[in-house]
Amino acid sequence: REANRKLAKDIEQKQKIDQMRKEFISNVSHEIKTPLALIQGYAEGLKANVAENEGDRDFYCNVIIDEVVRMNKLVRDLLNLSRIECGSYQLELEEFDLVELVKLALEKYKLKLNEEGALVQLEGPESILAHADYFHIEQVFFNYLNNALHHMGERKIIKIIIAGLAEKIKVSVFNYGKTIPEEDLEQIWFSFYKVDKSRTRSDSGTGLGLAIVKAIMEQHRNQYGVLNHEDGVEFWFELDRAEDRSQ
Repeated sequence: REANRKLAKDIEQKQKIDQMRKEFISNVSHEIKTPLALIQGYAEGLKANVAENEGDRDFYCNVIIDEVVRMNKLVRDLLNLSRIECGSYQLELEEFDLVELVKLALEKYKLKLNEEGALVQLEGPESILAHADYFHIEQVFFNYLNNALHHMGERKIIKIIIAGLAEKIKVSVFNYGKTIPEEDLEQIWFSFYKVDKSRTRSDSGTGLGLAIVKAIMEQHRNQYGVLNHEDGVEFWFELDRAEDRSQ
C-alpha cells in the first residue's frame, strides 16, 4: 500500500510538472508570436511601399524597433530565469550599503518615474550593510519597482521602506491601488501569470519579473512575499545583514 501510494504521488507530480512545462511552452510561444507577426507585417509593408511618406515610414520602422526591443527583453529574461533556476549561476556575495543601492536604482529609474508622474517616498536608515549578490538584488528591487509603477492607483505614490531587523534587512515596496485577489497571491510568482488578463501589451511586462524575484530570493535562501493592505499592495524581501565594521 505504501509503495502504491508513493507511486501514485510520483505520477501525480510528474503529470503536474508535464502540465507546467506545456503551459510554459504555450506562454512563450504566445509572447513571441505577436511581436513576430507585427515585425513581419510592418516589414512587408515597407517593402511593398505601403508607407508612402516619410512620417508613415518612420512609424513602421518604430513599430519594428519597439517589437524587437520587446522580444530581446523577453529572451534575456527567459535566459536569466533559466540560468538562476538551474543553478548554473553562482552568487557573488559581497557586503554593500543597501540604502545606497536603492538610491542609485531610483536615480537610474528617474526618467521613467517622472514620465508616469510617480512620487517615491523612501523611509529608512541613512546606511545599512547587506551581505548578498549586488547585481541580482538590484534586479529584484527593479522588478518590484517596475511592478509598483504599473499598478499604482490615482494617488501615484510608491513607498519604499528599508528596516533593519536583528540579523536581516527588510525592504518593502508599496503602491496605492487595487489589491490582488486572494486566489492569485500564490500564483503571481510563476512565469507569465497575470492577475489582470485585460491588461494590454503596452502597459504590461514580459510576465517574468516576479518569477525572477522568486528564483533569486530562493537562491539567497531569504524570505520574500506580498501583502494586501486596505489601500494598496506591499511586495517585500529580506536579506542577510552584514556586520558593520565601522562600529
